Amino acid sequence: MFTPGHARQIATVLRLREGDLVAVFDGTGRQWTARLTLATPHRTTARLLDEHPPEAPPRVRLTLAQVVPRGAAMDLIVAKATELGVSSIVPLEAERSVRRISMTGHVARWRRIIAEAAEQSGRRILPDLVAPCALDDLLRRHPPDHPLLACNQAGDAAPLALACRTLPAPSHLTVLVGGEGGLSPEEVQRVISQGGRLVSLGPRLLRAETAALAALVVVQACLGDWAEPSVVS
Repeated sequence: MFTPGHARQIATVLRLREGDLVAVFDGTGRQWTARLTLATPHRTTARLLDEHPPEAPPRVRLTLAQVVPRGAAMDLIVAKATELGVSSIVPLEAERSVRRISMTGHVARWRRIIAEAAEQSGRRILPDLVAPCALDDLLRRHPPDHPLLACNQAGDAAPLALACRTLPAPSHLTVLVGGEGGLSPEEVQRVISQGGRLVSLGPRLLRAETAALAALVVVQACLGDWAEPSVVS
């Protein structure tokens, strides 16, 4: 049986009816073809038919560690990061955070956004939404053998594409993006002291949501699902 929200979408938005075929996935990678046995805006059910072959794992398990920006920008980041294939999303608090993260409402909404974005993009495995934490907490628990690239315009940051080409085909990679105003100089030093590497996204000053999505696109093109096989072999 589908949730009430899915029932409304199936019967009212998509206008599907009893007997129509739909794709059903469980968020862990499994997907089936199913036939609707009931389709109303209040209640929709289906019978599972054939299970699809398993989804191929990503070339790089990509984590986006994002300092939460103001307004609805984080909603956009969560949705588009899901579409772009990240494996984990870590909402962060930092010195220049515009607001402290309210755990109750935002996390539940971000989970819904992840599920909706996965459905829209045909993605079977939902990314993990890690509990929001402070930047220092992330740095303390970050595995030392997983590369950490921190987007930062100041200092001797290397272009992100160049930094990706110098990495030895990592199986895991974390991209750290600041909020409004970026990371403070003290935070930059703490990132470096924990083995992080500073990377640049070009000469222009980008909004937080633009920076996050630009960074993910570059990594996917250089190392991830969009890369040439010879680049990551």
